[in-house]
Amino acid sequence: MSNFDHQVRDLIAFAYANSPALKQRMKAAGLTPADIQSTADLSKLPILSKQDLTRIQQSQPSTLGGMLTVPIGSLKRIFQSPGPIFDPEPNEADSWRWASSFRMAGIQTGDVALNCFGYHLSPAGAMFEEGARAAGIAVVPGGIGAQQQQIDCIETLGVTIYAGLPSYLKGLIDKAKELGRDPKQWKLRIAVCAAEPLPPSLRKWFADEYGIECYNVYGTAECGNLGFEGPDHNGFILPDDALIQVCDLNTGAPLPPGQTGEVVVTLFRRDYILVRFGVGDLSALMPNAPQPRLVGWLGRSSDSVKVRGLFVHPRHVDETMRKIAGVARYQAVVTRDNHRDDLTVKIVATPNIDTVSFPAIVSHALHEAIKLKVNIELITELPADAKLFVDVRTWE
Repeated sequence: MSNFDHQVRDLIAFAYANSPALKQRMKAAGLTPADIQSTADLSKLPILSKQDLTRIQQSQPSTLGGMLTVPIGSLKRIFQSPGPIFDPEPNEADSWRWASSFRMAGIQTGDVALNCFGYHLSPAGAMFEEGARAAGIAVVPGGIGAQQQQIDCIETLGVTIYAGLPSYLKGLIDKAKELGRDPKQWKLRIAVCAAEPLPPSLRKWFADEYGIECYNVYGTAECGNLGFEGPDHNGFILPDDALIQVCDLNTGAPLPPGQTGEVVVTLFRRDYILVRFGVGDLSALMPNAPQPRLVGWLGRSSDSVKVRGLFVHPRHVDETMRKIAGVARYQAVVTRDNHRDDLTVKIVATPNIDTVSFPAIVSHALHEAIKLKVNIELITELPADAKLFVDVRTWE
């Protein structure tokens, strides 16, 4: 990745002079810009974790902890992802860099995309809309919900491209069949999917039954596009406008192809300095690939899990449950049925609770904390050794 050397050198010099947060990180590591003159030199700087990022941003919200180099009011949008972490978008087109993923998927002039990524606070909806627009196609901003209206749009407008969770696309197809519609008559031919695994069985079902070719892409709320599939659907091709490394979990040093480590990202944007950011995902560089690729998503470096496209931290569930009067014991269980994730919280309640209103109270509190709809199940007992959080999903 020596082609990034000059970009790294220039970025560090600029950031040291203009970002108090980056300057403080470098000073704490005993570094000056003269010490980072190449991509290889970057490993001298400790990785920035999501927990670090949250702490830094909260120290001075008006400048996101000194990570912003522009006035906060000059930004186009400011999103919030779990943590909470604020994700600033500069006032420019496709700053999250998703246009390349749409082009690689084979879009054509005249295509119309239905974007079913979420728009509320989360950056995903705007990210993919900006990318599709930069790639030259029209967008229907569907978001999540109102499925009958979305189905009407697919049929009436002749939508050809879908962007969103693969499980949500399956939900649209199932809903259409419930309504007596025929999804096999849709013009939809390409799906750009992200934010959750795409099981081979589901990809094959879309292709064989409905003629929809699915392209899996990879990114994060903080960083945008970090990889996309080509026509061979073999790993994630790394974009050429960000430095993406796989680093040792203990030392932070970049790993050679084939070795599993944490995905660590350096963006070259100047308005918001994000250098050596550990996204928390595990992957590996693909050996002997025709161009740099990640082999795919191999799990989380922390104990958080992704449910319906959102990271759920067990500690956030636990903190919420401990605040609710009437909870004696609980267990949160992540399951997957018919290619849909579900989070169910099983509760052993204290005596004399109102069994009618109590589940709704707990569900509301958890939704406020983790932004996810949760199923509540009242039970009479849990095994003495029951774990607080378990993930029993399989991905066949």
